[in-house]
Amino acid sequence: MLRQAFAIGLTCCVAFTSTESARAAASLVPVSDISSDELYRVIDLRDAESCLAGSLPQARCLPVGHFIHPTGTVISFHALRWLLGTVGLKGGETVLVVGDNADDTLKVGALLHRAGQHRVRVFDKPFSAPASAPSGAPRSLSRETVFTAPMRED
Repeated sequence: MLRQAFAIGLTCCVAFTSTESARAAASLVPVSDISSDELYRVIDLRDAESCLAGSLPQARCLPVGHFIHPTGTVISFHALRWLLGTVGLKGGETVLVVGDNADDTLKVGALLHRAGQHRVRVFDKPFSAPASAPSGAPRSLSRETVFTAPMRED
């Protein structure tokens, strides 16, 4: 009976771990179509001038260079969580990351995922706003909110 209980416990543990991995994988998803009805908080990684000239509705301009430390390395997670607060993210939102370089978009999406952002969608094509697009909004110099999502270890 003890062996049977151990086997059941091990099966439940494996199933739980698999479910956790599936949930983690689902929280960072490349998307090809950004015209869905899903509500996104949009982060535009293009240079500030391009983003301010036109982006997606209510996009926040956060050029990819903000994620790079002056030494050329990726910023620390402490700095990243501060930076995310400057665009009003708390961590529980679904974020869509767009930019003019799909590789940079995926890398920043992965950083947001590791920082604990609830759901991250990354546009897998270079983004270019149409001529009639609304202006993106620049980030604040101080935090608008405190990013509180727990960091991921996966």
